[in-house]
Amino acid sequence: MQQLKEHTDYDVVFAEQNMTLEQVMLADYPLEVDFGDWDEVIALVAQAHADQPIDTVVTGVERLVPLAGRLRAELKLEHGVSEQAARDCIDKAATHRLLDAADIPVPRNRVVSGTLEGRQAAEELGLPVVVKPRDASSAAGLKYCETLDEVAQAIADILAAGRDSALIEEYVTGPEFGVFASRAGGRTEVVWVVEGEVGPPPTFVKVGGYFPSRLDEARRAELDVLADRVLAAVGLDDWVAALQFTLTPDGWRAGEINPRVPGGQAVEMIRSTTGYEPSLIATEAALGRHAEPEMPKAACGLYRSIVFDTGGRIDYNAQAVGSLKGLESPLPPFVEFDVAPGDAVLPVEHPRGGAFGRIVLAGESPEQLERDYARVMEQLAIQLVDDSAADAAVDRPHTSCC
Repeated sequence: MQQLKEHTDYDVVFAEQNMTLEQVMLADYPLEVDFGDWDEVIALVAQAHADQPIDTVVTGVERLVPLAGRLRAELKLEHGVSEQAARDCIDKAATHRLLDAADIPVPRNRVVSGTLEGRQAAEELGLPVVVKPRDASSAAGLKYCETLDEVAQAIADILAAGRDSALIEEYVTGPEFGVFASRAGGRTEVVWVVEGEVGPPPTFVKVGGYFPSRLDEARRAELDVLADRVLAAVGLDDWVAALQFTLTPDGWRAGEINPRVPGGQAVEMIRSTTGYEPSLIATEAALGRHAEPEMPKAACGLYRSIVFDTGGRIDYNAQAVGSLKGLESPLPPFVEFDVAPGDAVLPVEHPRGGAFGRIVLAGESPEQLERDYARVMEQLAIQLVDDSAADAAVDRPHTSCC
């Protein structure tokens, strides 16, 4: 909403529950809603639309994208996401079915509703496999399974959480690439491609990333075409998506389609290195058009997650976080820790391990950023001072994202 108010002349109807005073003051038309009752939300938005016609509905919250599609239909808006496309993106099984029907390569997979069925599917696909909820993103709830017993337990955990089925996929290997794309009027524009560096199984933590990706011109052209085919296959138009692809030894495999702006520090990296403001791209796409970038501040970006090979208690120079010196890039780095000095951390592959912070740099060349990263790490002086921290000392769910 701040980006819309600062960079456009749009009037904003802002729907939110438990709205803060700052949000009320910033919105042109604040609308207090209960997102647990979609019928009520639709009635309130329809009333606002009757008073002041709404041009489009946009959201960056994935679970609310189907609601945006339903509102588009209820208000009879010309542009915006459809509810069916939103649901087909969120349901990973539906995504795979539609992509496979369009001859787009995806990992072989099965939908199962019980542990016995899951064991049989895993045997057919061949171990190891990956088990995940059908509606999760960014590796939430994902389990890497090397045995049939692990498969059965992973499925049981998903069903115990209230879902009626789970998705089993073959385990594919290769470098991963994240794509942020805008599609409007049937035309896809790939805004940004990041080459991700993924940690070991079973947690697959995103330990780093490079922008621009190190793909050669031919591979990048393949990826642009593939992104367009993927979005067309699921019927996503007048909207944005964060897509995932794996370049296996046998070629590209399409993965998730998240119908929203990327999360985490990807937003700042996109903003700095492309000149595009992701929230404005999303708004323009929902209005049926492509956004125009400003001059980017940097040519490339680098991110590194703060991860560990062993468990222990972390120590680092907290004073240096906001006062790093001697860097070549004029753009200040982003450094964030999820833990304080003395807190316990776990190895990158531990179920409650993952990333305990992140470092994001933007500059003129990959070589410059690698030198700056070395200077950042030297000044932060990150170390483990005790390798005997108990698992119980870290009370949090695993996170795979940077």
